[in-house]
Amino acid sequence: MSGLLFFALAGPVAAQSPDFSGMWTLDQSASEVTPPAFSGGRGGKDTGRLFITHAANDTVVIGAETNGVKAWSFTPGAGPLTIPVGRDTSMLVVSRWDGDRLVAEGTQGDMTMHEVMSLSDDGSTLTIEVATTTPDADTRNRLVYTMAPPVGSCKGWAMPCKDFPQGTP
Repeated sequence: MSGLLFFALAGPVAAQSPDFSGMWTLDQSASEVTPPAFSGGRGGKDTGRLFITHAANDTVVIGAETNGVKAWSFTPGAGPLTIPVGRDTSMLVVSRWDGDRLVAEGTQGDMTMHEVMSLSDDGSTLTIEVATTTPDADTRNRLVYTMAPPVGSCKGWAMPCKDFPQGTP
């Protein structure tokens, strides 16, 4: 009887989703980029560096280095969410887990977007594959990011540091 009880309690184990959190730098040589870069044209020149927070409630918040106000988020299984895709334009998006890949699909007017985010086995490479479809064209992009970002001098950052005189009281 105890063996039967153990078997009943053992049931299926839910797979844990990968953690996308981190600062990611685009690897141009490994990527295939044709504007619009991803998610209905978000990004553009801002795809060079992404900041991602993967919260405990499974929400994935993604922001570009130069426009944190236009950050977007996906919450798998939470119904449609609104993400920014232009200056004054947004897109309704639903997301879900497909194994260890985050899949987001959205529409805005006559545009559709299908985006898949995945991590390499060691977690050092993030790949975002996006198909954007409009009546005029189908655009496919493959953006490959590395976790080891080149930080460089703070003078080259989006919000650069300033030199202060030494010895000021």
